[in-house]
Amino acid sequence: MKIMALLAVVLSFALLMGAASAANTTLSTDAVNAPPLLVNNSGDINYTIQYAASLNPAHNTSGSFGYFATGDEFKTADGLNVLKVVDVSNVTINNTTTVVGVYSKLLSFPTTTYQLNVTSINTETTDVFAANDSAENTMQRYLFGNTVTVLKYPDGSLMSGITFTSAADSSVKFTTNADGQMTGLSPGLYTVSIAGGSASVYFQVTKSVSPVGADYVTRSVTSKSGADVFVFEHIVFQNAAPGTVQKLTKYTDGMNPTAVNQISSDSNGIFYLTEAVVNGQYGGYYLDAANPISQTTGPDVYIWYPEISLQAELTTNSANGMTAGDSIDGQTVNKDTNVSFLINAPKVGPAFYDKDNASNSSYAKIVFTTPVAGKTTDFGGKEFGSVQLTASQTIAGWGAAGQNAAAGTYTAQAEYKMPKAFADYAKKSNTISFTLQSSTLTITAAKDSVVRSNPFTVTISGKAQTVYAIYLENAIGTEVNPELQPSQNGYQGAFTIDNTLGNSVPVYGGAFFKTDASGKRTIQYNTAANTEDKTYTVKVNGIVGTPVNTSAVLDTSDYDKVKVKVEKGAVTITASGDGSYYIGDEIKLTGTNTDSSNVYLFLTGQNLLENGIVLKDLPAKVPAYNATNPVAVKTDNTWEYKWDTSQIALDTGAYTIYATSRLTNGKSSTAVGNAVKLSDSEYATISVNLKQPFLSAVPSGTVIAQGDKLYVRGTAEGKPNNLMLYIFGPNFFEDHSITVEDDGSYEKKIDISSSMSSNQYFVVVQHPMYNGVFDAVLVKEQNGDYQYFKIQNATTGGSQQASFVVWGNNKLQGSQAADALTKMIDDANIDDIYTKLTFTVAAPWIRINNPGDQAVGSKFTVTGTTNLAIGDQILVEVMSSSFTAVDKTSTSTTSGVSQTTKVVAGEGADNAWAVDVDTTNWKLDEYTIKVNGIEVDVTSTTNFNLVEKVVTPTPTATGAQPTTTTATATPTATPSTPGFGAFIALAGLGAVALLVLRRN
Repeated sequence: MKIMALLAVVLSFALLMGAASAANTTLSTDAVNAPPLLVNNSGDINYTIQYAASLNPAHNTSGSFGYFATGDEFKTADGLNVLKVVDVSNVTINNTTTVVGVYSKLLSFPTTTYQLNVTSINTETTDVFAANDSAENTMQRYLFGNTVTVLKYPDGSLMSGITFTSAADSSVKFTTNADGQMTGLSPGLYTVSIAGGSASVYFQVTKSVSPVGADYVTRSVTSKSGADVFVFEHIVFQNAAPGTVQKLTKYTDGMNPTAVNQISSDSNGIFYLTEAVVNGQYGGYYLDAANPISQTTGPDVYIWYPEISLQAELTTNSANGMTAGDSIDGQTVNKDTNVSFLINAPKVGPAFYDKDNASNSSYAKIVFTTPVAGKTTDFGGKEFGSVQLTASQTIAGWGAAGQNAAAGTYTAQAEYKMPKAFADYAKKSNTISFTLQSSTLTITAAKDSVVRSNPFTVTISGKAQTVYAIYLENAIGTEVNPELQPSQNGYQGAFTIDNTLGNSVPVYGGAFFKTDASGKRTIQYNTAANTEDKTYTVKVNGIVGTPVNTSAVLDTSDYDKVKVKVEKGAVTITASGDGSYYIGDEIKLTGTNTDSSNVYLFLTGQNLLENGIVLKDLPAKVPAYNATNPVAVKTDNTWEYKWDTSQIALDTGAYTIYATSRLTNGKSSTAVGNAVKLSDSEYATISVNLKQPFLSAVPSGTVIAQGDKLYVRGTAEGKPNNLMLYIFGPNFFEDHSITVEDDGSYEKKIDISSSMSSNQYFVVVQHPMYNGVFDAVLVKEQNGDYQYFKIQNATTGGSQQASFVVWGNNKLQGSQAADALTKMIDDANIDDIYTKLTFTVAAPWIRINNPGDQAVGSKFTVTGTTNLAIGDQILVEVMSSSFTAVDKTSTSTTSGVSQTTKVVAGEGADNAWAVDVDTTNWKLDEYTIKVNGIEVDVTSTTNFNLVEKVVTPTPTATGAQPTTTTATATPTATPSTPGFGAFIALAGLGAVALLVLRRN
């Protein structure tokens, strides 16, 4: 297989080398787009022609291309002109004997038979289809039957979905898959025939667009020199023997190079480097098919396109035309601005430059188009008609257009002048466009008005590289004026004294600035929050002589000025929510400020400082005029502050928040120190109402079944991080932590053990309030065997009850402990609040409402009640009494249904459940209804009959029903909290109540 691949490479290379041409020319099936074979006056030129292998429907072409046989004929449409293939797939054209026109040939592709010889001997296999010499248009391949094989046509495409038929038995067939794979064939011969077809292919003979005139010089180059040569040139190697045709070949990179382009000389060894023969393949070429791997000196020549481009830039050194890269393309420049023109010829300049004989160098010119469409090579008296290219980049010249030049838009474009072939055929450079204007001194502002605290810019335009004075005309020194941004480009020093009349007049906002090479300079002024809101006049003046320190004599005949209005901004403030907040909430304050870069916040309220206190310093009561921590304004003029009210030490009530653009003496009408009166600042206000947080709790039920679960849900305002929940009962105590959601809601699931005694239990939910700390805290010692409550963080000292035990030695009874905790939290020295509730634990039960006798085929609902929690799932089964084991051959059937349902709230104190039953196709029988708790272990059953005729049922309740007492609510409407005394007093009646504490 390796030998065959090598032969294919050698054959391809031999075909390429046998042609005196460019890269192999693939013919087109479209006469209009037929590839050109170019002729010139160099004599015979050979071209290797080929066609795409995909044109053959039978795929019987090796490789990606097919070649023509010697003697194949191509004809013009009238049949009068014939070109024959010589050698292998080569045609020869001649400038004098070959007729220009489109040539074509009809390709006929016969049907090809593909044979698979499946053998049981692995050594007889072949890798590809090869010609069967004993049968015309037949390709064969040997393969081993027990291996997975990928079948490909000779042109390399997959044989996908092709059906082969056994030569011995036409009923035996196999089809390849989408990947051309097959496997497991029995030994034998299999064949398939692929139909051929026909297609016409075209090329056209045309005259070469190349420099072939007698005035084009043929350049002599040395082989193996690596010289740069160019498209449109004629070159000949110094060692070329007369009457010898030579070839230049370009190869791919890497260790296995292949030819990608080849150029042939004429019979005299002259190469005509037309665009067509180079075909965009630029780079290194080797002479006479030299193997690039074996060449230690590199390519013989490099072929490039003679590129040329133009740059026009501001001149920074008038002595040598050097620039800093500031292009004037698309820009406006003054008539007296010096401009340098640079011609880039990256390869041509160095290749042709001859310092000893300038006539051997390459030359270019720059053509300028004037505003009235005139053409000239002159710019400002400088001639650009013949520029010797000395390097990759040549400074063609520099200078100013001059005051006599017409104002308007100019363009400039470079083009070759020598060699003549480049001048005639090479593309011209890019086009540079620029606008000339007069050098009259002007000043313009970027905008007519600006909100104070924001900068503004002015731009002066005058003579290039000239110093001018800029200042605020008629500015008042006692006012806060716009100030120049420090360290600006072009800054030459401060201008503070106008000495034009010799009387040393003070100047404000002034400086000396030098224009750049284009005669321009942009200057920035800054404003502050206290800059006077009025219109300012910015003036620029020429200078007489040279400035002396910070003073100058101004040229009163050379000036310009522009007005800029500085305006007040505005401040806004809004607060999240509806304006009413619980202490402990986070209040988001937002707004805008277009007047300054900071916002100062202070608030007023009952018994606070008269003019307000700094909001961000709370709980410290700092006077508004001492604020040192304003809120920064963002670049989009918005601001934001999140006010945490949990640690502000303010009582409930209404407050007013002020947002100001400057530091003020609060809301006062007088200033103090650096703080201005309120009216001197932009400001906005908003009112907020602070309320005391409250706590609520609601149980999911007042009677909870053993083994079930209790949910306690409620609201805890004031943004507490968490709550505490305590459960007290006979010989029972538990504590739980509760997480509060961002919206103040919470939910706590408490699992009731199946071993928990039936009795009444008391719950206390505790809120930490303002300080975020549980001041009545549960302490656990001895690994939890000893637990007690105590007060910590008392703010005033002393308490009604210092501590009490809830678990371990000397513990209080459950109900007494609950009452003691509520009294401890009621202590006036701590800020905690609570709410309380009770629930009763009872044995679980389910009751079924017997449906009575039902008619067969009827639909009815089985209902019942339970003390299981809402949302619990129960399993309801309706089973026939015949639901017993029967013989496998029996045809008897059973009837029934089994499904789960959820417990829902009932109309009274008990919860309810229900399932729908459809007795269609059921048999007459007695049925048992069995209801089981899924989450709680409890069961109840009852029976009913399914009969032919509907009988009016007499429903009866079944299932275990424990003795319960009616729960009555005892709401508390007064602010004071009596603890659990009321609950304890009513405990014998099984009272249930929910108290929500709102402490004053």
